[in-house]
Amino acid sequence: MERKVSTIGRHLIRIKVLQMLYAYYKTENPDFEIFYKQLESSLKKSYEQYLMFLLILAELRSYAELRITQIQDRQLKNEAEWKRLVRFAENKVLKQLENNADFVSLVSTEKLSIENYKISFKEIFNTIISSEFYDEYLSSEQNYATDKAFVRTILNQVVAETESLFDSFEEYSIFWNDDIDNIVSFVEKTIKGFKEDNDEGGIIYPMFADKDTHDFGYALFTKSIKLSDTIKPYIDKNLKNWTMDRVAELDIIIMQQGIAEMIAFPEIPIPVTMNEYIELAKWYSTEKSGQFINGVMYKISDDLKKDEIIKKKGKGLIEK
Repeated sequence: MERKVSTIGRHLIRIKVLQMLYAYYKTENPDFEIFYKQLESSLKKSYEQYLMFLLILAELRSYAELRITQIQDRQLKNEAEWKRLVRFAENKVLKQLENNADFVSLVSTEKLSIENYKISFKEIFNTIISSEFYDEYLSSEQNYATDKAFVRTILNQVVAETESLFDSFEEYSIFWNDDIDNIVSFVEKTIKGFKEDNDEGGIIYPMFADKDTHDFGYALFTKSIKLSDTIKPYIDKNLKNWTMDRVAELDIIIMQQGIAEMIAFPEIPIPVTMNEYIELAKWYSTEKSGQFINGVMYKISDDLKKDEIIKKKGKGLIEK
């Protein structure tokens, strides 16, 4: 059975839940429903940004076509100038993207537009057509493979490196920078999967692979809060040799979420959960947090297994 792929996977969900938990615990008298809605909104914005990257790519081709028409309509035409844009306007991969029914429908449903990114969009376009890789594209053999390679180069070397675009995205979602690597990788995977004999190119990835993936976020956020009274004594016990002012506040929240996952999701092996939260600690907390959390969570998981609070089944039984 083919494994379903989605833009929003469990790794990104864990990041989003951690952000919401941190905000939740920093708020006096927090309202669970409000914070859960913010979690859902944050995940939705991540998916919209995936679509926005694709839309920017598609609109670049349309803009090249528009520029050709504008130059040709001048009284004093520069033939070399508009001919230089023809290859861009005829890019087969970008045409497939524009013709992709799922993509067109999603853009329409989500009411997405590059209207708010016009300055960045023109900067991206001008950077592309004045680049060395564009000259190389123009001089290369015109075929589907070179068209696809060109689109991937645009994505990685220009779109994903344009700071003014990031600033605009940041106004849209304060957590956007945490998504960039995930989003760009899925946009590239989307383009890489396009086939020449498919009029629509290929698959536009859904937000979630299935209901289980969607529900994972709700359950993880809920259990991280509801199980806090169960988890706290185990954290306190294993931090008895540490003064609390030496332990980063975020480390405590990361451990609480990680231990909640171990308890609430019996099908997820403990080493998988451990590795995920060690990486989160390295990325979001202090330089030494990964090693610290590794040691403490390992001891806590042992205690919880002995007390039969952690009970694994199926794949969750795998320890190596």
